[in-house]
Amino acid sequence: MSPWPDWLKVIQLKPRFLFGLWLLGAIILLSPNGIAENFGIKNIRESFRGWIGIGTLAAFAFWCVQLIPLYQTKRNNKKRRQKIIQALNSLSGEERVLLAYCVCRNQQTINLEITHRAASALVAKSMLVMASGIGNQLAWPFSIPDFLWEHLRDNPDAVLQGIAHDDPQLEAHFYQIDRHIRR
Repeated sequence: MSPWPDWLKVIQLKPRFLFGLWLLGAIILLSPNGIAENFGIKNIRESFRGWIGIGTLAAFAFWCVQLIPLYQTKRNNKKRRQKIIQALNSLSGEERVLLAYCVCRNQQTINLEITHRAASALVAKSMLVMASGIGNQLAWPFSIPDFLWEHLRDNPDAVLQGIAHDDPQLEAHFYQIDRHIRR
């Protein structure tokens, strides 16, 4: 048997359910007498106004308390994503070429050796995500996170700045990546 009464499990409800409980209690308490009488809640409201009020206030308080961590998580994710996007300016040449390859070839996922130096550095910077599971160590999938991919597609110069599009060295780097992928 649980040390907590069953009615205290309301604390564990998701925020949308707590909002629903709060809204239901507010409607019951605040609806005009004519509407309350039509819905048959006037007698319930008059008999249990105190309990309904306490339950409504508790649901509202628990809902507010649960929204704070959700808000903080979203804010922290947004800050982290902005830092990752700002870090595009500090990439090494090899890392920049790898992302430029993905942008130029319009592919969000690239298969490389599991120990690829530039890919590992980008994984450490959260600019690439290494697939989990088992597979071929010579052709391991690495993906650019969606938020970064959208940014790179909207702003290709973020990785292509300082790289001439017709530069033979860039084409040589792309050729090495292509050759590696087709192995």
